[in-house]
Amino acid sequence: MIGFSRTKRSAASNAGYADLFGFIGFLFCLLTIVASTMATTAPAEPLAAVLKSVNDFTLDLYLKAAEAKGPGKNILVSPLSASLVTAMVHAGARGKTLEEITKGLRYPTDKDTLEKGFSSLHDLLANTPNVTLEIANKVFVEKTAHAKLVEGYKKTITEVHKSDVESADFLNNHDKERISINNWVSDKTHEKIKDLLQPGVVTPATAMVLVNAIYFYGKWKEQFDKKQTYPEDFYITKSQTVKVPMMHMTKNMRYAEIPELDAKAVELCYTNENVCLQIILPNAKDGLEGLQQKLRAGAFDLSNIPFYPTKVQLSLPKFKLEETINIKDLFKKMGMQSMFEQSADFSGMFDGVPVAVSDAIQKTFMDVNEEGTEAAAATAVVMMRCMMARPDPISVFNADHPYALRLVARVGAARACLFTGSVSEFSGDISKIASRTCSAQ
Repeated sequence: MIGFSRTKRSAASNAGYADLFGFIGFLFCLLTIVASTMATTAPAEPLAAVLKSVNDFTLDLYLKAAEAKGPGKNILVSPLSASLVTAMVHAGARGKTLEEITKGLRYPTDKDTLEKGFSSLHDLLANTPNVTLEIANKVFVEKTAHAKLVEGYKKTITEVHKSDVESADFLNNHDKERISINNWVSDKTHEKIKDLLQPGVVTPATAMVLVNAIYFYGKWKEQFDKKQTYPEDFYITKSQTVKVPMMHMTKNMRYAEIPELDAKAVELCYTNENVCLQIILPNAKDGLEGLQQKLRAGAFDLSNIPFYPTKVQLSLPKFKLEETINIKDLFKKMGMQSMFEQSADFSGMFDGVPVAVSDAIQKTFMDVNEEGTEAAAATAVVMMRCMMARPDPISVFNADHPYALRLVARVGAARACLFTGSVSEFSGDISKIASRTCSAQ
């Protein structure tokens, strides 16, 4: 969510199971789409440029989130959702505000390339077969400011970013409108993202709320046998373990060694084989922070993992994650300051209504189990009027300590990120889950 409020300028300027049990570690999810699998043909260069921007933004967003939460904490963010909603903010920005958002989100500087790329990306994502992938944008505008919405801006967000635009009575019924926005998000994410906007985020000063919602569900091409799920140790530190429900499978799958990260990886595909979950496992049981440091230093590009087919003996915990992230703080750390200040320039959005971003919030959800993966994300921006080596033939892949995940679908050679984060905790009553797992066998 991104929201805007009107700004009051000075005379000078105005002219896891819930928490997840225990400690899984680094979760890194990436969604890309293969153009050859889509019904829509997209202009290659603009699409590639936008996908590159999302990819470049992905790692920065994840690392900033990891720094903010500290070691040993779960993280799950959706770079794609954040990028899609902020693209609508970017379309109305000018001057320094525009420059900072362009740099922070890694957007192409050419307006035509950016718009064609995002338009193509929406079309391609809407045509992903054999999995459920639903993406929706919507902009809620205070009805007294709707007439001041710049016509060119409205055309861009409806035609390029496929967003509906709806009038809202924030001035007189701000909390009712907040609940209405939350209900829209819940509906678009199949009730996986609820209460995105907390009381107090939307006020009578709110001028506009921009929202993106993403929902994904995919079944594994080859599902795990539930009878092969049973409690095993997971290392939350080098010497401390907890019991988690561990899934098992021995099959031919795509595998990789990544010496640059001192890690290995495996790829599990869904019924659409162009959509896969990639798991990146540090070789050391306490190797998550070292892996993050190597990524921060640019030691390896996770979009180019050298997978090859081989037989793998895989052990993978089933888990559920839910996360709420203050995107505003992360954006500021990426150099995007102006959009949140009184001096913000969104003159391409409203004619004569000074606004700035007051809040940027994201909620995410992911459930990985024997059948497949379900994931959802919603990002809202509130704008307010300013008042203020090769392995052996059979490879053992035992994910019993922190590891990375990437949810991927290919778009030719280019990629776009859907989720990125860290699964770093397993908490809750493991014994109950274990007993339920055992009794189901």
